[in-house]
Amino acid sequence: MPRIYFKTVDRYVEFAEGEEVNVLRMAIREDCDVPWQCASGNCGTDRLVVEEGVENLDPPRRRERARLGDLLDDGYRLACQTYTRGDVTFSWDPDQVGLDDEGGDGSGGGSRAGWAGTG
Repeated sequence: MPRIYFKTVDRYVEFAEGEEVNVLRMAIREDCDVPWQCASGNCGTDRLVVEEGVENLDPPRRRERARLGDLLDDGYRLACQTYTRGDVTFSWDPDQVGLDDEGGDGSGGGSRAGWAGTG
């Protein structure tokens, strides 16, 4: 079974072979503490560094390219906009906030009942 390794929290999440899964949805369902707010590619709170497995990710979508800009070249992806079909490893700053939040409160958490199939 393919798996996502959320390195920052030392957590592996498996998914069925042949599936393509959204990284943020998997992180929320499995309680992996990826910071997020909007889940739509606008805030940038859920940016992750791809450490391994970039070949298993879908290409960045237009919104993600626009939001991350040069950060894409540094290996960042937005969890809400990224789908994987194979093994991948991600890390992140657990205290990060949105890209436009200067001096934000650092909570980074979001709650959208039902969005990730959790409510």
